[in-house]
Amino acid sequence: MATIRLRKAQADDLDALVDLEFSIFPGDRISRRSWRDLLKSPSAAVTLAADGESIVGCTVMLLNRRSAIARLYSIAVTPEARRQGVAALLMDAAIRAAARAGACLLRLETRFDNLAAQRLFVRLGFKPFKRVSAYYEDGAEAIRYQRMISDDEVSAQSESKPCHLN
Repeated sequence: MATIRLRKAQADDLDALVDLEFSIFPGDRISRRSWRDLLKSPSAAVTLAADGESIVGCTVMLLNRRSAIARLYSIAVTPEARRQGVAALLMDAAIRAAARAGACLLRLETRFDNLAAQRLFVRLGFKPFKRVSAYYEDGAEAIRYQRMISDDEVSAQSESKPCHLN
């Protein structure tokens, strides 16, 4: 595997994003139309992990200027790129992007049986806070995680003042 580069997704990445989504997830996929909307949305940040010309992973983060909470909507890494630090690299970039946006908290969810993702999230400081039954299309349960973004992380990434959740 060559050096992984992260970059912001562009409109011409649409086909690669749809292909990635359909090659990784058996259900609960982001549709082509939704990808198109996410790529245009000022409140969505789509980050790609590229190995040369190949897209090997991506994240989708949703931001809301009126909220101090950011949501990692999706993270996907190809089977060939797993266990090589790609997900950790994408997650670190998502945490930094949430801090730049002034978020105090980053939330996400994962399937109850995705143990590798759960281990990564805990290693990165996320804590489980809720279980949601029948969350996924196939009826699987989700575990929701959240991670505080420290004042130091916020001030290192932006000009904004440290934030506090009410």
